[in-house]
Amino acid sequence: MSEELLRLIRDGSTVVEPQKIAVAIDPSGGGRDVAGVIGGFLGDDGRVWVTDDVSAAMSSAEWSTAAALLAHRTNGAIIYVEWNFGRDMCVLAIQTSWEKLQNDGEIPKTVLMPAIQPVRAKQGKLLRAEPIAQQMVQDKARFREVFTELEREWATWQPTDPDSPGRIDASCILVYGLIPEANQGAIVHPPLPQAPQPRQIGRAGSASGAAAAYGRRIGK
Repeated sequence: MSEELLRLIRDGSTVVEPQKIAVAIDPSGGGRDVAGVIGGFLGDDGRVWVTDDVSAAMSSAEWSTAAALLAHRTNGAIIYVEWNFGRDMCVLAIQTSWEKLQNDGEIPKTVLMPAIQPVRAKQGKLLRAEPIAQQMVQDKARFREVFTELEREWATWQPTDPDSPGRIDASCILVYGLIPEANQGAIVHPPLPQAPQPRQIGRAGSASGAAAAYGRRIGK
């Protein structure tokens, strides 16, 4: 992807009303690889807007904590996490971090945890990243600000590369989560457990006000 196109999709001024705010995670292993943790939302214009990148080389305890804090700060309604790596352990890591942050007073105990939706890739990273690059070409995804590392990864990544970096993967998970019709064959969403349903209903009930407040803040 060209650096010129990446500059063109930066847009920090257009006022957009978020319809669904989310955090996407591409987990890392023992902390040596970069774990992708990207925040964004689906706007009322039909685009996915990337608003945050807190990716770094992190352990599972660190990236799950970073994702929980980002979801709380942005009023995220859902956390998408790639299920191929660690499967249910990723969900457990996020739940554990959320509870610890509440016990430590960093997140109020009255704040409900976002829904956690695992995303299982059916195809390799090459086939997953290429359709998202096309979404950017078609102006269906924009960046709210300059994301130096994320943009560098997209600018240097080639469709012939056997792998894609953590930031790219997390941004792909975000787009596929918010607009899964972008490529129905690339990922599937496993059914969510039934037990958390009351919590999800409560979260959805407050999502409109949270989204509106966040939309006003970023629209300045």
